[in-house]
Amino acid sequence: MSGSQKTVEAVVHPAAPVRPEAYDAATRAALEHIDGQALRAVADGRPERTRKGTPRTG
Repeated sequence: MSGSQKTVEAVVHPAAPVRPEAYDAATRAALEHIDGQALRAVADGRPERTRKGTPRTG
């Protein structure tokens, strides 16, 4: 860099968390749907014995 150039560092401020009641009903419904899909995707990736709670024998 030449003497006239300065390094600029980005400053990132995380957004304040938004409470669920701050969203409208349609957005809350969409987020609940996405949350349900995520939970099902994780559950579907587990072995059947883990999902059913069946102990392993032998």
